Amino acid sequence: MTTNRPMQPPERQPIGFWTARAGEAIRARTRGALHDIGVTQPQWWLLHQISLHPAGADRAETIEKIGHNDTPEAIVEAIESARAEGWILESNSRMKFTPEGLDTFRRAADLQNMLQNERMSGISEADFVTTIEVLQRTIKNVGGDAWHW
Repeated sequence: MTTNRPMQPPERQPIGFWTARAGEAIRARTRGALHDIGVTQPQWWLLHQISLHPAGADRAETIEKIGHNDTPEAIVEAIESARAEGWILESNSRMKFTPEGLDTFRRAADLQNMLQNERMSGISEADFVTTIEVLQRTIKNVGGDAWHW
């Protein structure tokens, strides 16, 4: 954040501006770090979902659950690219890791943990929870609808 120029006090700042800038900064940092290990963000979402379903993640349910993070088409593309990379196998609409995929997931998960620690530096859990609740209330107040598993 550039602090060498005066700004209005926080209570007079536009929440839409700051949420948009925060989202842009987080996405750029996350996507750049994932790119450095050869994973796209939609591939990460896919690998994470598969990790939650040891018996195999259902293709249609996975697309429905994480498609709103980007687009359903981006998730389908992530599935196809993960198959092409040899990270997942798909049988009867269920997706499972290959050994290479499990290794890729673990590297990406370690990276995501590091990024979360980086984002939370100097932010208490209570402040984080309050921020999420304020954003959820703001969305509701303006007639929006948002959901995240």
